[in-house]
Amino acid sequence: MLTRRKLLRSAFAISATAALERAFGAPHPAIHIRVVPGTNVTAIPQNFVGLGYEMSSVAQPALLTSRNAPNIQLVRNLGREGVIRVGGIVADFTSYSDTGTATAEPKKTLITRACLQLLRGFLDAVGWTAIWSVNFGKGSIEQALIEVRAVKEALGDRLLAIELGNEVENYGRGAEPLRKPPYTFAEFRAEYNRWRSAILAADPRLSFAAPDTAGSVEWVEQMAADAHGDVQLLTTHYYRGGQKQATLDQLMSPDPELIAKLERLRRASMRSGVPWRMCETNSFFGGGRPGLSDTFAAALWTLDYMLLLAQSGCAGVNIETGFNQLGFLSSYSPIRNDNAGQCTAGASYYGMLAFAIARGTNTGVFPLHSGPAPKEASFYALGQASAIKCVVLINRTLDQPIRISLLDVPLSNASSIRLAAPSPESKVDITLGGARIDAGGKWSLAEAEPVTHEVLLPPCSAMIVHSRP
Repeated sequence: MLTRRKLLRSAFAISATAALERAFGAPHPAIHIRVVPGTNVTAIPQNFVGLGYEMSSVAQPALLTSRNAPNIQLVRNLGREGVIRVGGIVADFTSYSDTGTATAEPKKTLITRACLQLLRGFLDAVGWTAIWSVNFGKGSIEQALIEVRAVKEALGDRLLAIELGNEVENYGRGAEPLRKPPYTFAEFRAEYNRWRSAILAADPRLSFAAPDTAGSVEWVEQMAADAHGDVQLLTTHYYRGGQKQATLDQLMSPDPELIAKLERLRRASMRSGVPWRMCETNSFFGGGRPGLSDTFAAALWTLDYMLLLAQSGCAGVNIETGFNQLGFLSSYSPIRNDNAGQCTAGASYYGMLAFAIARGTNTGVFPLHSGPAPKEASFYALGQASAIKCVVLINRTLDQPIRISLLDVPLSNASSIRLAAPSPESKVDITLGGARIDAGGKWSLAEAEPVTHEVLLPPCSAMIVHSRP
């Protein structure tokens, strides 16, 4: 029976599609997406979402504290569980003192017991845990024992794992290497064993994350093959490219090397039985590229990248944010903060929030097969192959609207929200479901569209389609 409500919803969907067609012109024939029989659904861990901070951020007294309401709200939006990784290059230039004066300088950071207590209050307020990086580059085992004891006493069950150092395969490189070159995996493993044994002798309950490479898959594979219970979480980093060579095309196009890298990490994890986490990552290293990393293009890249990682069996991702190792606020920061700890949502935060909304209570993700489609288009399903709860459609082309048929996707009573902005270069006027994030870090859905059998996705935009009971 055609009720008034159904008629109005149908009219709204037709008018929305018509308006888009008038704005962008009639697109090519619809792309049909579907579930491939026998598709494996990859589970998404509850604490998949994460943020990464340089160690100096913990020494900023107003940032990671239970009194920073906007920051707490922004983190809570991303999930009831999650992981904050505290480390970065600054970790290898950090010292600890029980009663000293905290200092947040890139090459001379000092963490105190008071800093750790503030961090614990923040973690309690958001319900997340932390990975803590110890100064393995320039520190000593004796210093590490004092620091780890203080970290464990302060963070308690909020401490997920200890990391030894940062980007360790680079220790033998650069103008001022941290180890005599060449620094091999065997040398690292021997040092790791000594430090880990000493730390565990003081507290056998601790878990360890390693090897924390800048990008070396080989070191992760070797760590996995030689795990022997010595590591509970495999970790590595990824950036789309360097800041100086960054281009818009890199954000809007797939990375040809990433899929192969993710497959190798997945295999290493499966063979060893040790989960792996992308514990430091973002668009372009060096703090990101202004005018790219802080734009809507980065929001779309972030959404697509997080879904790809989840689909590839990654146990979690820590999107880097805040002040970097050079002492300035990284342009790629999803949560932007100043020296006083004031926090606002950056452009890429909208991609993280879109992931969180799509993920919802869904515990699995898998790809959707499509007919011929632009390489910049991505289609994901969340839920189970026989009971899809959500579909995420991403169009990263700059000028090509895409019509997508949902006839072969089992959705019922579906509605959608859009991730959109005036252009890929937009830094403001970014909306999710027609709404922006307010100054207090809150977001509320403003616009949802009913969905029938077909949707139109404008260039440089994304859509989350939810199936309702």
